[in-house]
Amino acid sequence: MSRLSPDRLLVGLAPDALTLLRVSGGAQPSVSDKRSIACDPGAGGEPWEGAATALSRIAEDIGKAAARATVVVSNHFARYAMVPWNEGLRKADEEAAFARYCFARIHGERSKAWDLRLSPGASGEARIASAVDAPLVQAVRAAFSARAKLVSLQPYLMCAFNRARRHLAGARAWLLLVEPHRSCLARLERGRWAAVRNARGALEGPGQWAALLDRERHLAGNEPGADDVFVQAAGWSEASARVEGWTFTNLAPPSAAGLAPAESAAFTLALCAL
Repeated sequence: MSRLSPDRLLVGLAPDALTLLRVSGGAQPSVSDKRSIACDPGAGGEPWEGAATALSRIAEDIGKAAARATVVVSNHFARYAMVPWNEGLRKADEEAAFARYCFARIHGERSKAWDLRLSPGASGEARIASAVDAPLVQAVRAAFSARAKLVSLQPYLMCAFNRARRHLAGARAWLLLVEPHRSCLARLERGRWAAVRNARGALEGPGQWAALLDRERHLAGNEPGADDVFVQAAGWSEASARVEGWTFTNLAPPSAAGLAPAESAAFTLALCAL
């Protein structure tokens, strides 16, 4: 790999594990290093502190070779809010302030300390904002250097949406991301953000997914219809399933040489950035 096209470091941060892949190649990526480091979600006052500590411990090692790093943080560490279109906002700082106001209405004063990002969107469209604790962002940035350069830090929902964008352009589609003890569900209308819910709780397969979607569709006031649900859930191996009128399609992680299919589930977050 030339100095002009360094390897990529793909890092996933979850409460119970830090996963890392060093990848080379473009159209046919190949994994040269893979690591999964167990973390203690109770190691500090925040659930991300164990993962951030694990990242800091390997920072010197991963910084020895040139690489461009992308870090994907679990939905356990992220919050999301819908930001309605406001035609009175003209500047980026005004839009950011309005997004922070939307978070404050949900989470109160504590949201003022969060690192906030607002998704791009066309005029007239609602947008989605994501927020993570500012100390987590600082800890991630501190783990990288001029050689192993951090180029992107993304919440899991946003990273998965970017990968699945072409699937979500229908009249109505749902994106469901299932992690241990966490589910994140987004509804899109013709590819545009319409609703999002990020909640604690285990969902054990399509039967429970259907029950969750029934509740969300009722809350949205939608009539039953042929809605498509695109799912990323570690350990779910079926290509698709139809349950209670819902069609679930598996957004399986991309493949890479050097990573066996049986290993992919453990590296779901990191592979999302591939």
